[in-house]
Amino acid sequence: MALTVFGKHAINVVKLKPMEYHQRVQNRAAQTVAVINSHLPTLKVAGVDATGLQAQRVALSGLAQGRDDALANADTANNAEQLACRQIRNLVVDLPKNVEGELSNREPAEAALLDLLAPAYAINPRTTALALQRGMILKSALVKINTYLAAQTPVRGPISSASKGVADLAALMDAQPARQQAAKDKAADVSSARTALATATTTVDRLNKRFYAKLQSEGRSNPALAAAMTQILTESANLPGTLSIDAIVQGGTEHLHLLVSYAKHSYNDSNTNVIEWLVAGVDNDFTHSAAADPSGNPLGPSAVGQTVKLRTRVTKRQWHHDGQRPHADDPAAVRVGFVFDKQGWQAW
Repeated sequence: MALTVFGKHAINVVKLKPMEYHQRVQNRAAQTVAVINSHLPTLKVAGVDATGLQAQRVALSGLAQGRDDALANADTANNAEQLACRQIRNLVVDLPKNVEGELSNREPAEAALLDLLAPAYAINPRTTALALQRGMILKSALVKINTYLAAQTPVRGPISSASKGVADLAALMDAQPARQQAAKDKAADVSSARTALATATTTVDRLNKRFYAKLQSEGRSNPALAAAMTQILTESANLPGTLSIDAIVQGGTEHLHLLVSYAKHSYNDSNTNVIEWLVAGVDNDFTHSAAADPSGNPLGPSAVGQTVKLRTRVTKRQWHHDGQRPHADDPAAVRVGFVFDKQGWQAW
């Protein structure tokens, strides 16, 4: 899995993560293959022998890499779409202000031009769709206003904000639908890659268990095989699933917050779900935390240029046999999610 890295920075995945479900299945398959090859090399399950099990085990790594690549691509596309949306919003808010500074409502011709902005002011650009709607109205008004300014003596320059004008606004708006579609396409790729990995992992897991059952049966009359089977780790520790981060964008106050969202399939409200983070060079450990909200979490603010690492933690409390909830000091199964780097905050 990858983290969105904001602004112009490339995605950086920190290779610090706990063992995932597919990796535990891979490890058990490797242990199973070793036992089969040493003690019962002709053993097969549903036509699959040790070589076949090993091949399926290895294939999981490729599928996991494909999922990670898909997530990285999705983060890049999502970040590009979010960045362009913020640029559009900034322009549709700032350009009208500069029009008001340039034109005077005491001049009839200029007052009429100022009136062209009224429909744009009626739209609050709180969403991408509304920002585009306001931008279309503003673009038409700016063309007329710039034409008027160019006809003055002396010539008055076109309306702009931070050296960006109507042409820049039009270019951003024209390209935004393609960016939105790219983000949706990449999200679909992530879903497909996750499904492929999960399906293949389940297949190998079932093979592991079927091979184990056959080995157990053979081991009743084969002491050496029975002893070797202790090498196969079957205990899963009843670990909860990983809370997967779906996307992270830069936003909030001054655009210095992390806006974290989670993959819906990975959130289980029967567990305790927490998002943890640290600021590199400031914190020695993940000292900051918040309860993970299924609708997402705003984290921060952080300073421009800081590197922030994030991870998820899921705790699954055990139930007593009498059906009572566990006490606070009872042992719990804990799953720590991936660790991500968010590098180089951009100033907006």
